[in-house]
Amino acid sequence: MTTNPEEISEPFEVPGFVSESRPEFQNVRSVSNRSERPLFVARFRHDKPNLGLLEPTPLADQIMVSVELRPFRPINVFCDGHHKQKPESKSGALHLYDLRRSWCADIRDPFDTLHAFLPISSFRDFATEHGSTFLELRYETGDLYYDSVMLHMMQAMMPALERPHEVSALYLDSMFLAVRDHIAATYGIFDTKATSNKLGLTARQLRHALEYIEANLSKDVGLAEVANASATSVSSLTRGFKTSLGISPHRWVLNRRIALAQRLIYEGTTPLSDVAASCGFADQSHLTRVFVQKVGSSPATWRRKAQR
Repeated sequence: MTTNPEEISEPFEVPGFVSESRPEFQNVRSVSNRSERPLFVARFRHDKPNLGLLEPTPLADQIMVSVELRPFRPINVFCDGHHKQKPESKSGALHLYDLRRSWCADIRDPFDTLHAFLPISSFRDFATEHGSTFLELRYETGDLYYDSVMLHMMQAMMPALERPHEVSALYLDSMFLAVRDHIAATYGIFDTKATSNKLGLTARQLRHALEYIEANLSKDVGLAEVANASATSVSSLTRGFKTSLGISPHRWVLNRRIALAQRLIYEGTTPLSDVAASCGFADQSHLTRVFVQKVGSSPATWRRKAQR
């Protein structure tokens, strides 16, 4: 990628396409209940050939991470008016686009792609946390990149597009953070070698984080909110949970929600739909799926056995 493109002061409201030619299928999900700008995950698919000249989202201070879900032949792309060619690729190919530059492409094959849109500022945050300065991403449009880790992480975001009411902001926050960290560590160029901070949270910070989570189990809280409540950064919070508790914040919240659900189910005859709402699940079916995964039986079956 070319270094030091001009920064864009105003972000796009929602990623998409500005040209008349647009994919048949566009699905975009945002994570907006955080103190920073919204984060977006998207899937764009077109099943017919010869879509034509396609211009992606307008200029923005963002990196677009794209993973191909189906193979395609070479594609002519243009960056700031300069021609580049993306080589023939198989499913799983990774592409990175600095959206501070103008991109367009002449699409002739059907395509299916997953995208995550990451603010440039998030890579600077990564550098600061590791005692360095972010310069650019090491990526050339004409080269082939297959990244199985990135493919799996992007696929893990697909439920946010398919069943958005069941996917918490905390989960998406965690996934975006994992994507950012992987892209930064694998493709980032920094002025000094990054060093990992293996320290956990202080006892006080951990207590505040756990207390905040416990008091808000019925709500869809994000990592930024928990981090703010415990006076730490999002990255430090995530590392601290894994160091101190051996588990991610998302998994901790799921475990606490199931524990609360078990208590409510055991204590009385509260309808399972009300239990689901009180514990932060989207609906009763969402509660049942997670409950079966964690406990091994449905809430109704567990209630009958527990109340014998």
